[in-house]
Amino acid sequence: MARMRGPAATLVASMAVLAMAGLGHAAVYYHIDEEGVYHFTNAPTKPYFRILPAFGLPRDVNLTSGPYADLINRTAREHGIEPGLIKAIIRVESNFNPGAVSRKGAQGLMQLMPATAANHAVADAFDPGQNVAGGVRYLRKLLDLFGGDQRLALAAYNAGENAVLRYHGVPPYRETQQYVRTVLALHRSGNFDPPARAAKPSAPSRTVREVVYPQDGTGGVYRSLDREGRVIYTNAPR
Repeated sequence: MARMRGPAATLVASMAVLAMAGLGHAAVYYHIDEEGVYHFTNAPTKPYFRILPAFGLPRDVNLTSGPYADLINRTAREHGIEPGLIKAIIRVESNFNPGAVSRKGAQGLMQLMPATAANHAVADAFDPGQNVAGGVRYLRKLLDLFGGDQRLALAAYNAGENAVLRYHGVPPYRETQQYVRTVLALHRSGNFDPPARAAKPSAPSRTVREVVYPQDGTGGVYRSLDREGRVIYTNAPR
């Protein structure tokens, strides 16, 4: 497992799994601990590790057509919500892993807490159809509560509606603020499944750099390719 801390922390991805992940679909998982340290692994030992979204969707997920696309499009439209917003939420919440469980106990595609699932008629949070239906119903409730404001509804989805009401806006929680930015950036771009490709320097003196997480470019973890073709991960790009 790799760890990153502080503004100068840099991780050279010499491990085969990280090199593969930089070029294709091998899974790399992460979580951020209480001290703000990023942890990366290809073999998660705790349920709160999540797949890094930048490495693409699982192979069996197609958001243009097929079961996931049809389920999300149909359910979102039934509740007057743009399907792209639901796709962005699921991408950030679970990266379309229906068996995902967070450190706090949130479950399934839309990471529903047990109480939220029960309140929205979800008997099995790991069933994709039930999970998406319950998550969309909950988001519809939040959008109605906050006058259709997507920022506030997303903040409430992440931190709870009481936190948004208490702070009269997006709460000053780093995780929540980052969550709102990332979901909205994904929704705006519609780039849910970027093609897997190897980043190649166009000249010997140049490195290619792209954001790994979050995907809105506001900071976090970055990936680049050095002159020898090694994949580099850092939270302080130069």
